[in-house]
Amino acid sequence: MPGGVHPIPDDLSHGPLADGRARLDYMRACFRGYDDWTFAATDAFAPWHELTRLLDDTGHRPILVWSGDNVSEASFLAMACWWLAGRPEPLLHVQIPPTDGRRHVATRTPAELAGLFADRRLLSGEERGRLAEAFAHIRDHTGLLRRWEEGRIIGVPIDAYDPLLLGSCPPSWTPAARVVGTAMSRCDPPNLISDLFFASRLQVLIDAGRIEADGPRLRLRDYTVRRAPA
Repeated sequence: MPGGVHPIPDDLSHGPLADGRARLDYMRACFRGYDDWTFAATDAFAPWHELTRLLDDTGHRPILVWSGDNVSEASFLAMACWWLAGRPEPLLHVQIPPTDGRRHVATRTPAELAGLFADRRLLSGEERGRLAEAFAHIRDHTGLLRRWEEGRIIGVPIDAYDPLLLGSCPPSWTPAARVVGTAMSRCDPPNLISDLFFASRLQVLIDAGRIEADGPRLRLRDYTVRRAPA
């Protein structure tokens, strides 16, 4: 395919979206009990600033975004339209088809993604404006946790997945990573939730006494848990 790649790694299904530093603080808090925080960045939105500088320096080349009908990637497409509002670059979109239930970019091989390039579609100015407005609504009104429901993104309480996580934790001692993995496997396809989010909610449930841990909670793979007796 022509052009270069500018990755913006993020999971927009959860966390604040209005301020890059606040988002980074939120993600750092999610790492408690998950892994060591080793990131040197101070602004979660730095890749977006880098993208606009890159476009200014390279002659306003067309931009291509891949995304599917799921909470994180639909939010990402809307976010791209917001960040690129008013810019002259054509914005193209490749829709990930939900083949075999695989509606996420990450579930496709690079060769598959390249094969979808022929299906790219130019977004009109009206579409870009509508999606930018949708992002502003998502940013300001959906809180810290979002879902894809009937073709739109809605906010849900931060503890919405706690019953799923509790149901994935047996009364016998089980590796914490396995409990998180089980909860992830039980999510519905448009709303796959990351291990980081479930690991952060696991800490909340342990702190509340609803789940017990067998020792220090430094990294997700280093301790075991069990559901607390009723």
